[in-house]
Amino acid sequence: MTLRYVCLLLITLLVSPSLQAQQNWIIAAQTESMTAGQAFNLDVIKPEHIQHWPEQLQLNLAAGGTDEVVTLQRINTEQGAARRTYRGVSKVNLSGVIRAQLLNDASNRILLLAASTNDIAPLEIAASKSPLLNITPEQAGKPLVVLAKPEDEPPLTVNEPMYFIVGSNSERDVDSRFQLSFKYRPFDPGARVAQYFPALSNLYFGYTQTTLWDIGADSSPFKDTSYRPSLYYKWLGSGHDIHPAEWRLGLEHESNGRDGADSRSINIAFVRPTWHVDLANGRRLTLSPKLYHYLEKSDNSDIHRYRGYVDWQARYGREDGAILTALYRQGSGGYSSGQLDLSYPISDKLFGRTGTFIHLQLFDGYGETLIDYDRYKDLQLRLGLSLAR
Repeated sequence: MTLRYVCLLLITLLVSPSLQAQQNWIIAAQTESMTAGQAFNLDVIKPEHIQHWPEQLQLNLAAGGTDEVVTLQRINTEQGAARRTYRGVSKVNLSGVIRAQLLNDASNRILLLAASTNDIAPLEIAASKSPLLNITPEQAGKPLVVLAKPEDEPPLTVNEPMYFIVGSNSERDVDSRFQLSFKYRPFDPGARVAQYFPALSNLYFGYTQTTLWDIGADSSPFKDTSYRPSLYYKWLGSGHDIHPAEWRLGLEHESNGRDGADSRSINIAFVRPTWHVDLANGRRLTLSPKLYHYLEKSDNSDIHRYRGYVDWQARYGREDGAILTALYRQGSGGYSSGQLDLSYPISDKLFGRTGTFIHLQLFDGYGETLIDYDRYKDLQLRLGLSLAR
């Protein structure tokens, strides 16, 4: 079984459970302030298939590389069949942004903000209101993901993973592959233009550059480079039931910057919905297919036979632990490609998706580079470091 079909099978196995009705616990904080040693309350909704309320639940709090497991005790039974209040006490002096979710049961993750006991400050959910306030008992057990609002994101952020990896295979000497990627929001929500036209704050310019460097050959030439500028509109969805948590809609140009017989380029219009499923122990499954239509492809008119019309991508793991990403392309001519990326943090400080990670990449199939979109490449393994994933 080739890596391409391993990628397809892996995406199918990861995604299949998320397409079924999710039976997750839902949690939301009641209090607006909390410090170490003081009690705090959580509202909890249980899945429909759970008949009896447990006396205790285990809650995991994570911040800055520190984890604490808090035992939650059920404190009342008057809130109806689907809702209860639990109380816990944090004993570790956590500060900053805290991720909280049930430890041994699949639940949503809530983002909290806390200060140390030396700087007594409120602890609150990132959302302005408790997500439970508008949840009916019939919605119990359905997935809920609390995400930062678009305006909470800095103007310049990571777009796709950034890495530098090295490897070889039977077809070539040692080579490297590296990628740089960012996105920029030109209209900050606080800017004057966005105040008059708020919708502009969701407009992004993206840029990704991927290079294959033949460092094992004489003079170490760059084999091929793909340049991908894009302009797209990004907004948040509800994330409830089967509805995506995020949408991207835009235009993208991809070329290798060459002319003549070696020129390769495409222009596409794309839409990219994203679904998140939060699982136990801080793990998250993300499905983010990129569906596109070719607006122009005269330099490589048959590229759809090798690349297809969808980039199927799934991502699984913990932001403070290992992350596995699978990418699969199925061309309309029966050709395909697959890529697996596995990364693990080796630095203490992680800021969102950025840090220092050891990065392993496997690629098999057609189109590792734009100039070779119609050429098959045997299994390629590379290892190195990534700065963002």
